[in-house]
Amino acid sequence: MSSSDVMQKELADIEQKLASARQAADAPGASERDKADLKLLEQEYLAARRKAYREAGGGTGGQQPSGTKPKVDKKLDEALEASFPGSDPVSFAEPAPVTEKDRSLPEVKLADQQAPQKAAAARKTK
Repeated sequence: MSSSDVMQKELADIEQKLASARQAADAPGASERDKADLKLLEQEYLAARRKAYREAGGGTGGQQPSGTKPKVDKKLDEALEASFPGSDPVSFAEPAPVTEKDRSLPEVKLADQQAPQKAAAARKTK
């Protein structure tokens, strides 16, 4: 049995489960659990369809756009250097800069109160 046949069989199985879950969720007196199960099966079905599409040659075929890998590698190297020596896992996610309209948010106000020097320096660099 080929991988596409296995994937089609898996999709058919999930479709049957999904139909059953829809009936249970649409029935009068359906519990919250029935509705939650339906949502989970819908997500599982969409994920399986996406996987089948990728394996069938749709999309990028598992390849990243050109130039992405060197950029990610560079950011990971920079994050590793910045966190060394440390026990935190490496992350290259960069927070968005705080704009003046963000300053009214409670989280930003609290951060400004806790570290007023950093807040003043951040306002000066703009």
